[in-house]
Amino acid sequence: MLDVPITVTDLQTFDDGITTAEATDMIATAWARAKQAAPCLKGDDVQLTDDDMQIVKDVLRSAILRWHDRGSGAIYQRTAGDYGETIVTRDPSLFRPNEIRDLKEVCGNVRRRGAATTILTVPQWATTTPTVHPFLTGPDETGATL
Repeated sequence: MLDVPITVTDLQTFDDGITTAEATDMIATAWARAKQAAPCLKGDDVQLTDDDMQIVKDVLRSAILRWHDRGSGAIYQRTAGDYGETIVTRDPSLFRPNEIRDLKEVCGNVRRRGAATTILTVPQWATTTPTVHPFLTGPDETGATL
C-alpha cells in the first residue's frame, strides 16, 4: 500500500497556523477519503509516476488547507446598518468534483462522457425502392405483385 504522500511540514509551509495534531488528524482523514474516491491508491501493487504522486499530494494539500481555513463550519450573521449577510462556511464534502476527477485519472478509471452516435432506423436489407406503396395491393409497373 502507498504511504501517505503528504506530511505536516507540507501543510505548515502554506499555513503556519495549523498545529501538528490538527494536521495529523486531517491528513489521516483526507488520505482515507482519497483512497475511497480512487481505490487504486489502496492496492499493494500500485505503480504511480512522480507526476501522479505530485497530483495526489496537491489534491490532498488543497483539500486540507481549505478544510482548515473554513474552520468549524459554523453559520454566523453580521449586519451593518440596513445591510446584513449570513455566512455559511461548511461544505458537505472534502474534495471538489475536479479533485475527485484528478484522483480517478491517476488511477486511470475516470469515466468519460459519451460521444455522439447515429442510429439508422431504415432496414438495411432493402436493396431496391418499391414503386408502389407497400400497404397497397396490386402489381407495380413491372407487373410484380408485392
